[in-house]
Amino acid sequence: MTVRLFLRYRGTGFNGWQIQNRDGRPNPGAVTVQGALNKALCALLKTDTVKTVGCSRTDAGVHALEYCVSFDVENPIVPPDKIAPAVNHLLPEGITAVRSEEAPPGFNARRDTVRKTYVYRFYWSDAAVPVLDPAAWHIRSAEAPDLKRMNEAAALFVGEHDFEAFSGTLDPKKDTVREIYECSVEEEAPPLCMENVRLYALRITGNGFLYNMVRIITGTVVEAGLAKRTCDSVRYALREGKRKDAGVTAPPCGLYLAKVWLRF
Repeated sequence: MTVRLFLRYRGTGFNGWQIQNRDGRPNPGAVTVQGALNKALCALLKTDTVKTVGCSRTDAGVHALEYCVSFDVENPIVPPDKIAPAVNHLLPEGITAVRSEEAPPGFNARRDTVRKTYVYRFYWSDAAVPVLDPAAWHIRSAEAPDLKRMNEAAALFVGEHDFEAFSGTLDPKKDTVREIYECSVEEEAPPLCMENVRLYALRITGNGFLYNMVRIITGTVVEAGLAKRTCDSVRYALREGKRKDAGVTAPPCGLYLAKVWLRF
């Protein structure tokens, strides 16, 4: 039987989703979301091994508001819909199982996730706000980024493009064409009692994302908002496919996997 499990987690303190290997064996020094989940599921289901498949390889420090996991279990001692509440007692702080269910036969969380929405949060202030720093990128500049200019740049990513310039380390054989359905920036209300703070959220939905793609797009959009680049420079980067022509890579602290769409 295949189980589908949905998580939320705070990426701070974790070395990303995926178990880290060293010399072909799990690296016990790298605390990952998958490693913590596997350990908890093994204890709950009284088994030596649970092979979980995640919908995305989130990096160290990246958060998830909706994350889908699939795994197979034989003769489950806990009904599928009860696994989420039961495993919560065994998960470390920072990871919450939201719900679980029996998945259709053949379901695979990675292969059957057909669309994802990421949100990247950042803020401008004349001084750092320590309470925001684990969850948002502090933009250090004399003036706040301009929302209109950011949205003009963000709109250029909508559609089907080759995103080679907006990716980190690339496998030369990897297809770099992706389709983006929405990309925009909204200004959010800052937390109470925080004067001279402007909080923003970039929202992007696509059929897939390359390594660091959302963080590089965010860095590029913020540079446009700060008048450090033009929309023409964004078009040039998309056309030429050179990483040096795109913006900085925003730090992982502000990135959230917000929603996943499943094939079935």
